[in-house]
Amino acid sequence: MTTTIVKLNHIALDGTKIKANASINKLINQEEIITVRELLKKGIDTDETEDKIYGDKRGDEVPSELTSRKKVHELIQNERKENSDTKNENKLRKLSMRLLEQACTGSNGKKQVLEKLERAEEELKNTPQGTVSLTDPGARWMKNKKGHWEFAYNFQIAIDHETGIILASNVNQDPTDHYQLEPQIEQIIETLGTIPEHTKFSGDNGYYTEDNLEYLAEEGFDAYIPNRKQAHEAKKGLKEDKPFSKHNFWYDYREDHYICPNNKTLPYRKTYTYNGVSRRQYYCSDCLRCPDQHECVGKNRVRIITDYGGVLAEQMTVKMETPEGKLEYAKRKEAVEWPFGNIKYNLKYNEFLKRGRTKTNTEKSLLCISHNSKRIYNILKQKKIDMKNLNT
Repeated sequence: MTTTIVKLNHIALDGTKIKANASINKLINQEEIITVRELLKKGIDTDETEDKIYGDKRGDEVPSELTSRKKVHELIQNERKENSDTKNENKLRKLSMRLLEQACTGSNGKKQVLEKLERAEEELKNTPQGTVSLTDPGARWMKNKKGHWEFAYNFQIAIDHETGIILASNVNQDPTDHYQLEPQIEQIIETLGTIPEHTKFSGDNGYYTEDNLEYLAEEGFDAYIPNRKQAHEAKKGLKEDKPFSKHNFWYDYREDHYICPNNKTLPYRKTYTYNGVSRRQYYCSDCLRCPDQHECVGKNRVRIITDYGGVLAEQMTVKMETPEGKLEYAKRKEAVEWPFGNIKYNLKYNEFLKRGRTKTNTEKSLLCISHNSKRIYNILKQKKIDMKNLNT
C-alpha cells in the first residue's frame, strides 16, 4: 500500500543522535578489563588452592579476602599505582570493586562478569574511542545539538518529501553521516524494488564524500549535496560568521586556485592521499605579510586550503549553485524536520529504552512504524474527505 501512496519525486536523507540507555558512570577501558581479569584469575587460583586443602568449597568462588573493599582498594592501588590516571582512579577502583562483588554473588556471578568484560572488549576493538559503557558497550560518544557529549546512536532515515513517510532507516554507531548514504539508498531499493528515474535525492554536508559522489554517479542517481561553503550559506544567519573561515575562500574552477577574503590567490601546490582519498592543497607565501595573519591562521603560519574533491565534486558544486539545485535542496529541510519532529517532540522520544545495537534497531523500527502508520492514516483520511467534497 505504501508504494501507491509515496510519490518518490524527492527523497531526503538525514540523521540525528538519540541518547543511548548507557551509564556514563560505568566507563571501562582496555586497561581496566585486564586489571579486573587479573584480579578474578588471582581469586580463582587462590580458591583452587583452598579447595585442595579444605575440599568442600565451590570451584568458582572468589576468596573472601578479595571481596573486602579495603583489600580490593589495596590491590588495585598497588598494581596500578604508577600507571593510573589520578583523575579517574576512584571511578576505576569503584567499578572494579562492583565487578568483583558481582562475581561473588550467586553461582553465575563470575560468568556474568566475564561475559560483560568480553562484550566490552569486543566493542573496544571496533572503535577508536578509548572507553565504552559497561551497561551498553555498543553505544558511542557523540555530541548532541546542545554541544554535550553523551553515549548515543546515530538514527538515520530516508523520507519521501511529499508524504513524510519514512522509506528506510537504521541505527548505527558512527558519529558522522559519511558512510550512511549508500546503505540508506540500498535499503530503499530492497524495499520498493526500483527507484524511478525522475527521483531526486538530497542530503546535508555530512554525506559529502568522494565515495558517496562516486556511488551516486555510478548508479545514475540525481542527488543534491552541498559542499562545506554551500552548507554554511544555507544556514547563514544561524551562527556568527567568521571572516576567514574556509567557506569564505572562493574557488576559481577555470584557474584552479582559491582566492582569500583579502583577494590574495592561493594556487594549487600538491596532491596527497590519506586513507585512500586524494586531497589537493592550495597555499601561498603572501600570508606571511598579511595584516590579518594572526586572525586567519595564527602567527608566522601559512593558510592551507585542502580540497577533498575532484571532477565529481566540481560537478556537484556547480549543480548546487543553479536555481534548480537550490530549490531541490530546500526540500530536504521540509522533509527531514517532519518525522524527526514527530518522533522527538510529539512522541517525546529522546532516549532509547533498550540496550545494544540489535535491540535499539528493533526499537527504531517500532518508532518508524508508528510514524508511518499515522501518516498513511492521515493521507487516506484526507483523500476520503477530498473525494467526498468532489462528489458533493
